[in-house]
Amino acid sequence: MLIFTPDDIVQVMELQQEYQKVYPNANVIPGEAYLSPSFCDGKNIFCAFDERGFLQGYAPLFPVLTEVPQATHTIWAEVKVDPQSLCPQDVKDCLFERILNRAEEVVQPSTGHPVQMIFQYHPSETFSIEFVISRGGVYSESVFRMMRDLTQELPAISTPEQIEVRPWRMESEKEQLAYVQARNEVFSDAPVTLADWQSFLHSASWDTGTTFTAFDQQEIVGSVAVYWDETISQQIGRKTGFTEYIFVRENWRKRGIAPFMIYQGLIYLKKHGREAALLEVKAANQRALDLYYGLGYQLIDESRLYVLPLP
Repeated sequence: MLIFTPDDIVQVMELQQEYQKVYPNANVIPGEAYLSPSFCDGKNIFCAFDERGFLQGYAPLFPVLTEVPQATHTIWAEVKVDPQSLCPQDVKDCLFERILNRAEEVVQPSTGHPVQMIFQYHPSETFSIEFVISRGGVYSESVFRMMRDLTQELPAISTPEQIEVRPWRMESEKEQLAYVQARNEVFSDAPVTLADWQSFLHSASWDTGTTFTAFDQQEIVGSVAVYWDETISQQIGRKTGFTEYIFVRENWRKRGIAPFMIYQGLIYLKKHGREAALLEVKAANQRALDLYYGLGYQLIDESRLYVLPLP
């Protein structure tokens, strides 16, 4: 059992490809994502190799630690094993114990908060789901994946009054910090760190990506990120982009800002040859679902979250 290094990325991607042959609806995470600061230079990813040095499984954990008093720390986790492994249960058991121990280390400096570990699986991933449930995980809610067909006409959306919406790549650290603060105000239970956001801004996905951000004079009031990843497009078999990280701050809601930002993002993706746009939304977020359905998105898939409370 070893800690992940950048040299392991190739084997991780190969394992994901083998896993997808059995579970075609499982998410594929780009290899460069594992270089994010939240993975702590590989200390938050564990790899299991056989005696020949071939990867049999890996387990990453992505901590989201809150500063809100008494709010819950969340540890997003995965235990993924090669479907061809001769002892998948043993590999899962070993990896699971490692991430439990590591999770305890990660939250130790920030005590006084409840801690939960969350696993996200497509319903077809029965072996993984059964394993998490056997360890005390409980289904909590579903996440919908939605797609907007960009070969179809986009409806015109009116410009919000007294609000400027423009492409914004936030080149300076000052701009990046302002964005992170505005976004975390809305998603205080799932904050993003400046370091993680900067890591995303240096990823291949961002080479041609941008945000469409709403400003009230110089104040950020909302944003949507638009980008694409050719690996995922090849997996889907269609030139696909993303409209993600959508938020509008509370004092500026119900003014038509969100639909106009997303509309601008869809135009951008279409101009760059994308044939469809994807996003994820929690199934219980009816307001967001109504917005996305109104913009022509359709529900195409569902994944499920399983929560394991930690001591």
